[in-house]
Amino acid sequence: MPHLFYGRVESDKFILDKHETQHLKVVRLKEGEEIFTTDGTGKLFRCRISKISKNESIAQILESKEKRDKILPMTLCIASQHWERLRWLLEKAVELGVARLVIYTSNRSRSYVDKIEKIELIIRNAAKQCGRCSFPDVKVFDDFKLPVEERTFVLHQSGEKLTIEQAVRFNNIIVGPEGDFTEQELEFLRSRYALFSLGETIFRFETAALLVMGLMYFLHDPS
Repeated sequence: MPHLFYGRVESDKFILDKHETQHLKVVRLKEGEEIFTTDGTGKLFRCRISKISKNESIAQILESKEKRDKILPMTLCIASQHWERLRWLLEKAVELGVARLVIYTSNRSRSYVDKIEKIELIIRNAAKQCGRCSFPDVKVFDDFKLPVEERTFVLHQSGEKLTIEQAVRFNNIIVGPEGDFTEQELEFLRSRYALFSLGETIFRFETAALLVMGLMYFLHDPS
């Protein structure tokens, strides 16, 4: 697919913000040329650019259709201390089709409620890069809040070794921070969820999450 742009629909027009306008300029698109756009709800639009200005652009909608992305019906819950590692994992989660993302705050991670706009922009850019038109639902919490209950497991070294047979039974994954959970947090998690490990190798949290998301991607049949 050619470059994909994000924006909002207003009647028969498609409005692109300053980030998308900059993207238009970077790839040297001009007024009168056609582009593909999405509003992040699963729709793909074919449009013709009618106006490019400094902070906003407008395109005429020529055609729209539902795009069937491969979406994993799962929630990935992440706590992180380092922004670049979190950023990387968010990009990979979007590419692999994760439906919901939760960024929570643990004792050994930092809060990211002050970076919600940056997080949304990362998700937007990752979705555009891989041609995903159904953007994931994202929640950012300032505490140890985990809004998932059924079919949820925690990735942790102390857990039982994860097998494919076990993986297909779960939809939601909780990943701890770089410095691990505290004993109090682990006690709370064990009282509510199953804990599974990926074996003896100690992976970074983003590597462990990527491995499991990749496994879920191949196990999930959208038909």
